[in-house]
Amino acid sequence: MNNPTIRELQKQLGQLNLLVEEARQQEKQAILAKIGEHVKEYGITEIELLRAAGFIQAKQKKAPAKYYDPDSGRSWSGKGPRPKWLVDKNLDDYLIREAPKPWWPERT
Repeated sequence: MNNPTIRELQKQLGQLNLLVEEARQQEKQAILAKIGEHVKEYGITEIELLRAAGFIQAKQKKAPAKYYDPDSGRSWSGKGPRPKWLVDKNLDDYLIREAPKPWWPERT
């Protein structure tokens, strides 16, 4: 029984790694070609593609203001630490209240 030596096995492993890398590159090129076709076909923009791939995060919408200071024009969503302009003040005094809705139906 003729067992291969470590050197022979390492040489075979190196050759197999080269074959794996070549196959990976060929598959990658085929996938990129398909992606390119779809990009053209559907009019996908660069930004849309980067977002879909996870390279760009969609901007989070800013939370709407819940408190407003009419004197300074500052507002706060109520999330995060309380801003300095609201320290030691009653939040209810600065709460933005929704406009009252009329009890009668509006004419259109």
